[in-house]
Amino acid sequence: MAGNPEAAAIWADADVYVGPLTAVNPASVTTPFPATWGLVGLLDGDKGFTEKREEQVSDHYAWGGILVRTSRSRFKLTRTITVLEDNEQTRKLIWPGSTDTEIIVPRPQPVKLGFELREGDKIKRLITRRYAEVSVDGDIVENETDLAAVTLVATIFPDSSGVLFDRQHTEEDEPGS
Repeated sequence: MAGNPEAAAIWADADVYVGPLTAVNPASVTTPFPATWGLVGLLDGDKGFTEKREEQVSDHYAWGGILVRTSRSRFKLTRTITVLEDNEQTRKLIWPGSTDTEIIVPRPQPVKLGFELREGDKIKRLITRRYAEVSVDGDIVENETDLAAVTLVATIFPDSSGVLFDRQHTEEDEPGS
């Protein structure tokens, strides 16, 4: 059999951390997130993290219909998560700027996000290099038969070099291992 089954993963556990723009990243994958980072709490594991890439692709042709170049621009990356808890961190993301006593029109605020996946001793973290803006994706439904869940979409903003995430991982998650 070709390939390495150890390089495949079914992530048993995951967390999402939220921090201010001044939040310091953990020193390594084995270092806990500092106290300035908050946990969003329980996540819908069946839905997981969904990553979507968008970009404008334009093909350029010479006379005779010969493809000469393809240009790419306006790259956008989003990550979707579904939160199951109503807590301080999720309320900040769902209703930014609101208080315990007032709900105001949401205007997404820049935040740092840390996505962590775990399977046994294998850990993979992606931490926004610059920031993300988070908004609700779809309807918020609360009823008597379903677990309350809110789907959030985070738009990831790269730094001036185009870096989206800082990646921390255990050796077992090393690309090519």
